[in-house]
Amino acid sequence: MSQQKGLGELLAKWRDNWKTWRTIFFVVLGVLVVLNVPFVTHHPHFGFDRYPGFWAGFGLIVGLAMVIIMKKIVQPFIARKEDYYGD
Repeated sequence: MSQQKGLGELLAKWRDNWKTWRTIFFVVLGVLVVLNVPFVTHHPHFGFDRYPGFWAGFGLIVGLAMVIIMKKIVQPFIARKEDYYGD
């Protein structure tokens, strides 16, 4: 049982430092976009995929858009009240 307590404490500490984790994740995403720049597509299939870093940026924008759409538009339709299932 000490493993669960230790893991819970670790996760609580990570939760308290959410701003640091958010910054780390955005830095990693930025580094991945920068690393994608030197790779040039020799035979682009679409108009925009000839630009370096397009697919990394496209994935980031679409991912953020999906989160925003789910949170603001879809969640109010599927959310239930806190006591929906009873005690």
